[in-house]
Amino acid sequence: MNQNMMSQFLALAEDLHAYILTFLPYRDILRCASVCTGLRQTYLSSSELQYIVELGGQQLLPVNLRNDHTPIPERLRLLRDKAHAWFKFDTRPVQTIVIPKIFYTQKTFISNGHLCLCNAEGLSGFAKIFPIVLEPSQQAIDREWSSESLSSLPDRQNIDVLMDPEQNLIAAAYDIIGGSGVYIDLLALDGDGVHPQAAGTLIMSSGLPGRQNTDFEDIDSDFETEKNWTLENLGRHVALWHHELPESTDDSDTLLWWLQIWDWRYSTMSNVSEPCQK
Repeated sequence: MNQNMMSQFLALAEDLHAYILTFLPYRDILRCASVCTGLRQTYLSSSELQYIVELGGQQLLPVNLRNDHTPIPERLRLLRDKAHAWFKFDTRPVQTIVIPKIFYTQKTFISNGHLCLCNAEGLSGFAKIFPIVLEPSQQAIDREWSSESLSSLPDRQNIDVLMDPEQNLIAAAYDIIGGSGVYIDLLALDGDGVHPQAAGTLIMSSGLPGRQNTDFEDIDSDFETEKNWTLENLGRHVALWHHELPESTDDSDTLLWWLQIWDWRYSTMSNVSEPCQK
C-alpha cells in the first residue's frame, strides 16, 4: 500500500477500519496494530478484533451458532477467563494412526484409551486393539486376533465381535456351518484363553421359540431375508440381538427380532430371551 492509499484508508471512519481488519488473519491484525498508532487504537477499542486475535492465539476456530446471541464483549471475556484450560491441552499431533483397509466399513471405536477395530464378516473374522491415549495408571494392550483364535470350534461362521478394555474382555459370536445355535467365546484381552472371570469357555444361545434345532441360516426359508446380528456390552452383561427383514412376503411390515442377555461372569445361560414378530 503506497502513501496515498494509506492516507485514504486512514481517512475513513474508525468503525470502517475495524470492519476491514476483521477480514484479515489474526497475525496480520496484530501487525497492522503494531505499525500504526491509529490502527492500534482501533484494535484496542474493538472487542471483535480482540476476539479474533484471542481465538487465533489459542489455536481455536470460530463457530457460528444460529441461536447464540451472546455479545462479542462477553465472548471475549469468557474466552480470556478460560484460556488457562486450553493451555493444558496439547493440540499438536503426536502420532498418526493408520487404520487397515479391512476395517474401513466395520466396527471402529475408542474405549479406555484404546482404539478397537473389529471385522466379523463371514469366515474372515479379525480384531485388533492398540493404545492411543493412555493415563499413566492404565495398562496398554496391543494385540490382534485372527479368525481361528477368536473361536474355539471348527467350521464356524463369525457373527460379531466386541471388546471392552475396562473389563479386559473380548467376546466373539459365531455359528456353526450346517449346525444350530449361536456360540460366544469370552476371552481375555491381555492374554490367551478364557477370561479368568467368565463363568464358562463359551455360551450357546438357545434357538428361537418354535424353531428349536433349526439352522439360523435356514429360518424363514420361504423368502429371502436381510439378517442382522449385533453383540453388545451392557456393563456386566453381554447381549446378542438379531432381526430379520423379509425382502419378499405378503406382509411388508413383517419384522422378526430376537434378544438374549447373559450375566457372563456368573452363568452361561441366558437371563432373558425375547422373540417378537411385528
